[in-house]
Amino acid sequence: MTPELVKFFEEYQDRILIRSYDLSSNPPIREFPVSSIPTQFIFDASGAPFRPTNFVLGGSYELLTDDDGTHILTRHVGLLTYDDMVAIYNDMASR
Repeated sequence: MTPELVKFFEEYQDRILIRSYDLSSNPPIREFPVSSIPTQFIFDASGAPFRPTNFVLGGSYELLTDDDGTHILTRHVGLLTYDDMVAIYNDMASR
């Protein structure tokens, strides 16, 4: 984990829940498709997949759907910076 993300986690730990899963030590989880590392799955406080409003994250950012077209996961592939994470948090908090 990059120092920027460690800083973010330390500063926001009382406001958000963050979970990490090490694919090099554990088998992949079928419900969370990972094609590249790092990959992040982003959910709001209710556990629903995060749906961004007015910003675009760098790198690959996808809203994944099931066969019926229902939004089931929000996936970002690539490195997230401290500023990216703060933008995600602020976007969620603004609702």
